[in-house]
Amino acid sequence: MHNVMPPAATPMAVTTFYQSHEGAVCAALLRERLQWFWPDLRQQTVLGVGYAQPYLGAWQEQGAGCVSAVLAAHASAVMTQQKERRGVPPEERTCLVDARHLPFDDDAFDRILLVHALQDEEQAVTLLRAAGRVLRDDGRMVLIVPNRFGGRLRQRATPFAREAAFTRGSLRRVLAHAMLHVERRDEALFLPAAQGCTSLQRGQASDIAGKVLSPGLGSLRLVEVVKDVHSVRPLPVASRKAWFSKMVVPVQDA
Repeated sequence: MHNVMPPAATPMAVTTFYQSHEGAVCAALLRERLQWFWPDLRQQTVLGVGYAQPYLGAWQEQGAGCVSAVLAAHASAVMTQQKERRGVPPEERTCLVDARHLPFDDDAFDRILLVHALQDEEQAVTLLRAAGRVLRDDGRMVLIVPNRFGGRLRQRATPFAREAAFTRGSLRRVLAHAMLHVERRDEALFLPAAQGCTSLQRGQASDIAGKVLSPGLGSLRLVEVVKDVHSVRPLPVASRKAWFSKMVVPVQDA
């Protein structure tokens, strides 16, 4: 996978970006799309993995139980934010985790959101398998990832520029290795955040126009996935000699 950042890219830290005006508008736009996937999560449990704090409010205000699992890559930024006490969720709802193991019981969550979480294909498979373990069998997961076709280049001043970018095919391959498959897709941020996120109305209008004029070229891919129950149950392979052996009659003293 091509993971080299554009040479001129100077992406912000996640906390700095979401404290800016463009970051707040970006989060609002993506929360709208997330609510399209999951409009009502009352009395359900939601896990945000990576750096999902700006997005969990889409359901927390509706009565969903939300937990933010921050990856080690964002630990220093979160620690700084906690020291400054700027809009940090309660500590009991936020924890630092390792991508190889999420410290939760099996089947603990109804929904999982992964954003600012995937660094490369190998790490993505490991993290997605860990997330699949804590997701209920009938649960759903949404991934927000940069588009390989210019997504990171357009968003080079945002945290998305540091993350693994995917095509449909490469993401499908990673999901297959993680025993997941795609249910629904969406895309967002057709313009750079500096131009498309000056206001919520401008961001909405540019995304609508982008989906009509250049579908598939949004900077970010939003993909809803579910567990692939058939991937862990391989079908038995019948022996090619079975049908012939039934026709052979053993002959004594042949």
